[in-house]
Amino acid sequence: MNPELCILLENGGNVSCFLSDSTGRPINPLGQSGITCTILTDRENVDITLPNNQEVTLQKVTIKKTGYIVIQVTNGLETCTSDPIPFFSIESALLCAPEGTDIVCNVRDFSCDACINCRDGMFQSVEIFLDICLDIQVVTDTVIGIQANYCSPREQLILDRCSERAIPPACDLSSDATKNVPETLPSTKPSAYLQNRIEPVQTETICTKVEKVYDWITQQSNIEVRKNADEATFNCNVLCTLNLFVPAITVCERTLFGNLECNGERVTDALIDFSASIDVVSFSPDPTVTDANGNFTTVITVDEGTEPIPIEITASTNVNGTDTSTTLPTIARCLADPCLLTLFGPETIDCNNIVSGRVRCDNTFIPGVEVTLTANPAIVTFDPTPATTGTIGNYFSGVTVPTGTPPTDVEITATATVNGQPLVETILVNVSCASDCALTIAADSLITCDGEVTGALTCGGLPVDGALVEFSNFPSVGSFTPIQATTQPDGSFTTTLIIPEGTPILSTAITASTIVNGQSVSASIGVQVECPTVDQCPCKFRIGVAGGSAPALVEITVGGVGEFSEGTINVTSVQCFTSSPMCNPAVNNFNVSFDSGGNSINFLAGRRIEIACEGNTFAYVRGTARATGNVLPSGVYEVTITRGISGGLAVWTVDATDFSGNTFSTFFTANINPITFIGDCTDVP
Repeated sequence: MNPELCILLENGGNVSCFLSDSTGRPINPLGQSGITCTILTDRENVDITLPNNQEVTLQKVTIKKTGYIVIQVTNGLETCTSDPIPFFSIESALLCAPEGTDIVCNVRDFSCDACINCRDGMFQSVEIFLDICLDIQVVTDTVIGIQANYCSPREQLILDRCSERAIPPACDLSSDATKNVPETLPSTKPSAYLQNRIEPVQTETICTKVEKVYDWITQQSNIEVRKNADEATFNCNVLCTLNLFVPAITVCERTLFGNLECNGERVTDALIDFSASIDVVSFSPDPTVTDANGNFTTVITVDEGTEPIPIEITASTNVNGTDTSTTLPTIARCLADPCLLTLFGPETIDCNNIVSGRVRCDNTFIPGVEVTLTANPAIVTFDPTPATTGTIGNYFSGVTVPTGTPPTDVEITATATVNGQPLVETILVNVSCASDCALTIAADSLITCDGEVTGALTCGGLPVDGALVEFSNFPSVGSFTPIQATTQPDGSFTTTLIIPEGTPILSTAITASTIVNGQSVSASIGVQVECPTVDQCPCKFRIGVAGGSAPALVEITVGGVGEFSEGTINVTSVQCFTSSPMCNPAVNNFNVSFDSGGNSINFLAGRRIEIACEGNTFAYVRGTARATGNVLPSGVYEVTITRGISGGLAVWTVDATDFSGNTFSTFFTANINPITFIGDCTDVP
């Protein structure tokens, strides 16, 4: 009794119908094959009088009109379609239709309405209402002769070759006998131009078959058809949606998440296959199987040595004979080195700045690695050296250039040893310091929850009293109390850095700065901070741009010069997420990729400093990531991502800045990714 059909109607399904052939294939109702007309009975001659009192003889014919209708019910997501339903109508008409003629029907106008009747959730019957305007023609075939000229003599033809076969006489429906169509059609001759152009010329009669129209009327038909449920079979498709979550940038190895829904219900034990547009990745397991909640996961591994390359990931399945697939883009990348040490710094250093970097092995950022910094020539000092990597594998060290140093090229080298492997990275920096003022800063190498930061300010070797010193750190972790301190008569100053609870071991650069006699003076040091608690995850989420791409307008600042760029963006973040009713602090990743006509900006392997959620609609993450591409200077950036909802769309912001003030900022909207999840640790997707 097809309850699916009635459920679809209750869920907003709209009913429509169309003309079809016997297999259910839609037919253009204005075509010549939509409706068939057949004469059922012997033709009966009927004498009628025309308005001009002329007597004519017509034929009364009974015509059967037949065709097929298909009914469709859909709500835009689910569809039920009927098998072809035959219909017919029998009507009479007075026509000039002598024996030997045929009836041809052409549709001039067509409309169809249907009503489906359900009772107690079961399909009972369907009623169809057709309004058809037909052109009904009486025709027969005849042969006519057309004279034509040939370019060379040929064998004499039989003269009666084009003699007409016997055809029915036409009905005289004209009020003027001179308007009657003659039974013998006139022959045509080539133009005088052609006659003059063709030599030698032989005239010949060419035979061709044409259709002769005896009568033509337009007739309106209203047809009603009623079919019981057992006479009208409906086939309801299974509409499946395969949702997939792919990171914007896939570095070496990542977990892909997804789920499968059919007609709004999660599907269990379905096989999900995976493929990639370029053969640089593998999947495990492949295929995977959906669990009791319709969820699935697989691990994507990028071939070692893969330089950044755009690829597309496809997940596919088959449910009840219906193929369903989803394809999303990502940037695959995996360096060949088993361990890698990076070092970033500005092209020039005026008196003071920082250098930074990360230590990474395969897909893991390595904490607790001591990175030693040296300079050649050794005219600068580093604080600290060695610098130690934090939980997310990054390190910072302040660089101080002695006062009075002229512009000098200096090679700065970072070295470390990981798992017995020596790592080395070198950059070239031009350093100078024309100032005669110097600012020093000091703090414990590891600050737990709170720690004192001290320093002193001198100019020309003498202490400076009453100068206002401001404090900041990069990336921003905790707060300073006071955020501004005044130097004492001996030039000293003090503040306290307070680290919030739940902060894992992170590396940050503390900077003190002031202005003396219109001259800016600053100093930076690298430290590690922490303030552990048992719970590092206040919530969990999995967010991404629907379809893996959205248009965005981005504001970029490099070296103090700002500009706007239009392109496409993809943002993904998975924080503390697990499908179980818990949080997993080890899940910690965000990525951003932006492309504008070949210019690219990527923030790779982002690691959180803090996250927050509001209900199931808003997610926030702030952390650090490495910038790559050909627009922003490479290095470690502090990145903040928010994602909320407005008017049924996801609203995104991405803001990033490095220690030198280079920035990336955008606000954009995108469709909501179906795989999105934001919730408490006890929630499950």
